[in-house]
Amino acid sequence: MGFVTRLAFGLSIALAAPLAPPAAAQTLRIGMQAPPSTLDPHWLLNLANTGALRNIYETLVMRDDQMALRPGLAESWRVVDDTTWEFKLRAGVRFHDGSPLTSADIAASFQRVPNVPGNPNPYSIYLSGVTGVEVVDDLTFRIRTSGPLPILPTNLTQIFIVPRSVAGLGNPEFNSGQAAIGTGPFKLGSWSTNAPLVLRRNEEWWGGRVPWEQAVLTPIPNDPARVAALLAGDVDFINNVPLQDAARIAADRRVALFAAPSIYAVNIYPDVERASPPGVDANGQNPMRDVRVRRAMSLALNREGIARQIMEGYAEPTDQPVPPFVFGAIPDRALPAADLNAARALLAEAGWGQGFGLNLFCSPARVPRICQAIAAAWTRIGIRTTVEVVPQATFLTRRNRREYGVFVTVFGSLTGETSYLLSSQIHTNGTVPGLGTLNFTGYGVPAVDAEIARARSTLDDAERNRLLRALVQRTVDEALIIGVGLVHSAHAGNANLVTKARADEEVLAVEIRPR
Repeated sequence: MGFVTRLAFGLSIALAAPLAPPAAAQTLRIGMQAPPSTLDPHWLLNLANTGALRNIYETLVMRDDQMALRPGLAESWRVVDDTTWEFKLRAGVRFHDGSPLTSADIAASFQRVPNVPGNPNPYSIYLSGVTGVEVVDDLTFRIRTSGPLPILPTNLTQIFIVPRSVAGLGNPEFNSGQAAIGTGPFKLGSWSTNAPLVLRRNEEWWGGRVPWEQAVLTPIPNDPARVAALLAGDVDFINNVPLQDAARIAADRRVALFAAPSIYAVNIYPDVERASPPGVDANGQNPMRDVRVRRAMSLALNREGIARQIMEGYAEPTDQPVPPFVFGAIPDRALPAADLNAARALLAEAGWGQGFGLNLFCSPARVPRICQAIAAAWTRIGIRTTVEVVPQATFLTRRNRREYGVFVTVFGSLTGETSYLLSSQIHTNGTVPGLGTLNFTGYGVPAVDAEIARARSTLDDAERNRLLRALVQRTVDEALIIGVGLVHSAHAGNANLVTKARADEEVLAVEIRPR
């Protein structure tokens, strides 16, 4: 796929005279924008959790920094027939408690994923289509599926494996540390909510020598404070460099900037279903149910200006909700220019020439300034827009309850193809287990669901790519999810450190090394 070649670079800028190296090169101190909210690897799917917990837990299939698949806990896999895959585990892998990794642990982990009580955003979408796991022997197992499932290896990059001895325990036992047992390069040292996550080197890690005795991931959500901590030497590495500070950091000889295109897109999610959703002031109506209104909202946006001025050039403008280089996206789609007059005409045609009011709800990470630009553009065409930035934990809770009429957030194509967005955000929620779990717009069309199912089960890559592109095209044409721009992964660290910015934006301590 073009995905790999387009991401085959990272930018590392360092000048000279670095800060002192990490103390005795034994402890790596990382300042994180968002802390993990749990130690449970199957609870609340989001980047803050998966990125932090991948230091502790591992998956059967892994991805490198450019999102290419590589063997993880499984050393190989093959298709047996249309509904059966066979996997071989690595020999000699042990969990942090000393127990050996076996096929029974895989079966227990798969069983746990969809059955964690009260899970607000489960990982079960990645097991949609999986009907069971058959243990063949300690190192061999077979995954049964309801039909052809070509994306299975891709999906398994997101399913963390735990010992069967703890698979029956709940979220509280994992958060206490009792059950937080993985196979990864680091063991749990200590953690509590909003406190640093302390990791200790796993001396028995199958992947080789871990460069740090200890890694400490400290939450520093305030952007200026996180940058200041790096420049003062209080931390050795920070994630999610504020884009307005990227040039300053790149010019500072004491530190290095690591940047590369990412899989994350800034998207707008309008409610296309409910008659009168929250935050919409339109005489008890929902204008966004009309595709002409949504197209007007999209047409009003100056995406080039947002990418260049607000995102400081560390972004690519796009109106599709996925990166153009992932499998199933539209790679050569021309970006429509902003056209306020055409947008006003569409509103008038839809019967909303007098305009209406909106509250635009925004997640706090990276998008508040973008939200202000969106609000200004919409106000110019008659959609009087007020921005409300919501703290992250509250934002997710309210989003899950569908308390927003329209919101902006960052979405990542975590599997490297568009089937993830289509299956989770376009497919009707509640009709197929695991699908539509992130559908917060209320969109649901049986014929579209059928096309998504067809694409997910098509083994021929060229045909699957064609089907997925057609679905993405429909998403864009109907402005079901309105793409704004693709963000770059941008991190920074002490110039004595070396790493590559990952396209998935995860920060893995084992991949950060002393020069």
